[in-house]
Amino acid sequence: MATSARTTHFEPRLPADVTCWPYDDHGLPLMVEPVSAALRSDPRAVQAWYGEHRPAIERLANEHGCVMLRGFAIPTTADFNALVADYQTDPHGYAGGLTPRKNISGKVFEASRVPADQKIILHQEMGYLPAYPRMVAFYCLVPPETRGATTLGDMRRFQAAIPDALMASVRERGVLYRRNYRAPGPVEDPLVALFRREWTDVLQVETREQAEEACRQVGCTAVWEDDGSLSMHYRSSGFVAHPATGEETWFAQVHGMHFNRARLEANYDRLAAVFRSGRPRPIEILYGDGGDIPDALVEPLYAILDDLAVNIPYQSGDFMLVDNIYCAHGREPFTGHRDVQVALVF
Repeated sequence: MATSARTTHFEPRLPADVTCWPYDDHGLPLMVEPVSAALRSDPRAVQAWYGEHRPAIERLANEHGCVMLRGFAIPTTADFNALVADYQTDPHGYAGGLTPRKNISGKVFEASRVPADQKIILHQEMGYLPAYPRMVAFYCLVPPETRGATTLGDMRRFQAAIPDALMASVRERGVLYRRNYRAPGPVEDPLVALFRREWTDVLQVETREQAEEACRQVGCTAVWEDDGSLSMHYRSSGFVAHPATGEETWFAQVHGMHFNRARLEANYDRLAAVFRSGRPRPIEILYGDGGDIPDALVEPLYAILDDLAVNIPYQSGDFMLVDNIYCAHGREPFTGHRDVQVALVF
């Protein structure tokens, strides 16, 4: 197995007005709770505190993968937006993103519109594009009735457990992401409507020329299919150097975009019938030279992911800062109303 040690050279410190402890045995996430009454009750005090200690919090997010602030006075979306207002965000917004999400206010987006009964697999945000956020900030306005945690997973531990054959083949051949979006207009099959959004919606454009330019803007190649759908292609090495540590880290969404029964579970047979091999599929990942990645190399990854998963039930006002390279995130299924919001930090 490949190995990847946890980075230990950071020594950031937070003041005595908070208390910190690692949530699990591997340090993910680092929980931070206020001791100061002002931090528990005054949003302006929280904003000033966060602004002063943001460099240390970011270094702790690098070290642990994620920092969760719990019990701080962050009662509204406006207060969350104030914490992330000074961060650089993507000038393209969420155009070209994999799942639909709307802007709520300022730099704050809804987390996801994926149906509540569906699990979102652990992934590194927008890893299928050359420009991806270095961190993702989550905020819980309204926790669900049951479950619904933002699942966390340590990608350094994941990298250490990836089978050698898969690691070596990706290192040699890289990966190719292909995402296909249907032409505008009605469709008869609800499965097609669910899994293939219209390219006008995804790229927030109206014409083919605008779509091609939007693809160029986000670093993808536009490929028009015979049925009028648009495929977005992007090749990657499958690894990135962490901007803070220089450590080479796995950054390939093989487990999340590979077309196989272990990932798609009960939906596999119907999806395989609708999106047959050789035709554009909603999402898929191949080797960088276009060759198929064998199912046998991918299927062991799901048990590894399940072993890594950390699920912390949300409380109202929770704020998480997730290192997008060292820590993957997903979502549990849930019941009841859930309002979790997100900001992408570039």
